[in-house]
Parts: sequence; C-alpha cells; structure tokens
Amino acid sequence: MGDKITFSKKDTLVVKGVAIIIMLFHHCFTSADRYAGYDIVFSSIGEALTVEIASFFKICVAIFVFISGYGISISLSKIQSNDFAGYKKQLAKRYFSLMTVFWFIYILGLISSAIIKPSMLNVYKKPFWLNCVLLAFLDFMGVSELFGTPTLIGTWWYMSLAILIVAIMPLLYRLYKKFGCLPIMMLTFLVCNIVHRAYEDNVINFDMVRWIFTLELGMICADKDLLARIKVFHIVKKSKVWDYIIKFIVMTAGLVLCFFFRQRSVWAIGYICDGLVSAYVVLYCYVILCDIPILNKVLGFLGKHSYNIFLSHTFLRGYFLKDFIYGFKYPIVIFIVLLALSVILSLAIDLLKKYSGYDKLTGKLMKAVCK
Repeated sequence: MGDKITFSKKDTLVVKGVAIIIMLFHHCFTSADRYAGYDIVFSSIGEALTVEIASFFKICVAIFVFISGYGISISLSKIQSNDFAGYKKQLAKRYFSLMTVFWFIYILGLISSAIIKPSMLNVYKKPFWLNCVLLAFLDFMGVSELFGTPTLIGTWWYMSLAILIVAIMPLLYRLYKKFGCLPIMMLTFLVCNIVHRAYEDNVINFDMVRWIFTLELGMICADKDLLARIKVFHIVKKSKVWDYIIKFIVMTAGLVLCFFFRQRSVWAIGYICDGLVSAYVVLYCYVILCDIPILNKVLGFLGKHSYNIFLSHTFLRGYFLKDFIYGFKYPIVIFIVLLALSVILSLAIDLLKKYSGYDKLTGKLMKAVCK
C-alpha cells in the first residue's frame, strides 16, 4: 500500500516559490508610478492589462496568510488542548523564527541605507531624537503598521500582520476546535464589517483584520486535509496522463475566472474573494505544479528563499538599483533581472548570517526561549 498523500513541507515551498514570483511582478508593475520616468516597452497585451495582472498578483499576500494558517494549525494539532505550556512554546518558537531573520535584514538594510542612500533614513526624522529612536524601534520590532508609524521599507507592513497571525492563531484554533467553522466564520464576517465601516476603508486598520478569513480557510483545510483529498480525486481513473491533462485544462480555466472574480469584486467583500482565490491558487499549485520534475525543484528553491527575498528585494527595486532594473525596458526582462538579483542577495544574506555567527547565536537563543 502506498504512502498517504499529504500537503507536505516540500509542497509548501513550491507554493511559496509561486507566491514570491507573483509578488515580485506585483511590486514592479502594480501601478504606473512604480515605473514612472522609465521607458517601458510593453508587449502586445499592453500596459493596462500588464498593470491589471500585476494588481491581481496582490493575491500573494493571501497565499502567504493561507499557508501560515495551514502550517500553524498542523503544529497546534500536535499539542493537547489543555497544554498551555505547549501553546506558549509554539508561540515563542514561531515568533522568534519570524523575527530573527527580520532583525538581521533590518540592521543590514539600515547600515546599507546609511551608506548608499542616506535620504531613506529621513522616514524616522523627528525634531526630538527620542522620537526618532522610538520610530526605529517600532520598525525593528515589526509593529509599525499596527501603530501607524513609518517603516524603512513599505513592504515591511506585512510584518505586523505576520506577528498578529502568530499571536492569534492559538486562540483561533481553540475556538475552531470548540465551536466549529461556522460560528467563527460568522464572527469573522461581523468583525470585518464593523472594522471596515468604523474606519471608512482605512487600509492600515482594515488590513489587520481582513486576512482572518483567509487564515481560517488555511486552518480548516489543514484540519480536514482538504487539499490532499481533492488531489487524490481522479476525473479519469484509468489514465493518469489524461486525468492530469483534464485537470490542467479545467483548473487553468478556473484561474482565469479567479482573475475576473477578484478584480471585479466590491472592496467591501474583497477579503472574502482573496481568501477563496488564494485557496484555489494553492490548490492549483499542489495539483498541477508540485509533481512536475525540475519545475518543482526550482519553485521549491525560490520558496526556501522567499522570506529573505520578501524582506530585501525592495532595497534593490525601489532604491539601490532601481535605474538599473527598470533600465531593461521590457517587463518580463525587468522581472527576471529583479528575481535573479533577489536570489543572489538572499544567498549572500544566508552566507553572512552563517559566517558572522548570527545563525549559531540565534540557534542557542531559540533553544533557551523554547525550553
């Protein structure tokens, strides 16, 4: 009897690889101001459709949230419901793993900015020096978005969300196991609508709650093992090749529908669209891409470096090498150059962490924190 099919860590890396690819394209072309002043030569699909596709690729955020909900739920499922020490240990481990990489890249980015582009540090500029230190500290702790304070790199707004996810997942998981999915979904819709109306579309506040629905979808899919159960379903039972071909055609058509569904949705229910679409994209990657030789290795490699790339690529695209990157004129070439440079930078960061002793230090601290 064969091994049970599961949505494994390798599969997760493939999905993260896809997510980081579309994130880079999104950040390059999501609006005209990103490439303003550069002579960009758009292909036959035109500028408008390129920007529209890049806008759709904002779904990368929801994909990472879904994956977080899925992965954390798997970890929490191994802890007894009354084992509060176990929950505390899991929370500390997740938080520390999240922040140690960020802290290293933050310090590296701060030093690089001071040397290469000092004007970037003006984001912390205040009349009183203590206020400057406070703003930098909040950014260093990854909570600038929560407090509505400036951040060195705009992309880092996600750190506040990531920290919030780590903090609320144990509670969310316990509520789900006690009351089931319907009550917590209804509560989520209620909270999202209240916050949405109270803050009148203020993204800073709404972004901290609008992803809870996506997080819950990831949690439910993990608990019910939905991804694997769907993957093992065969449309054509007698032929794996034809089964794959039909799934590829049908699910790719579904991706196109997801594009129109999300891009034409009303902002007030956008969080629902993002949750459903991200779940579908994850499923598509799992069913269609994860078993393709070589491609799954490449995507898995990118997935392994996705966190480094997320944290550091904006330094290249938005500041240090912007003229160089956008100077390649063609969107696909610009994207490939940014991807290549981001991977090289990620590899350099890993080497620096290793040979500086940072990895060894954080490893020891991790053991101490998670005792």
